[in-house]
Amino acid sequence: MNAMNLDTLSVILKVMGASLVLSIAIKYLAPLAEIEPTTVNVLFAVLSPSLILAIVLLLSSRNSNQNG
Repeated sequence: MNAMNLDTLSVILKVMGASLVLSIAIKYLAPLAEIEPTTVNVLFAVLSPSLILAIVLLLSSRNSNQNG
């Protein structure tokens, strides 16, 4: 394997590891958090992933435009 393949494999393994840790935390720790099912909490839970992705894509677009 060349260095590029090892770098790609390293990134994939890191993402998979982080995903595993996050899913275990959600499964075992989330039931301990008693979050009231209010309208504000539901809207936050539903809209926050889209807003975070929009912000990341906007920042990425701005950085790519500045770099040429």
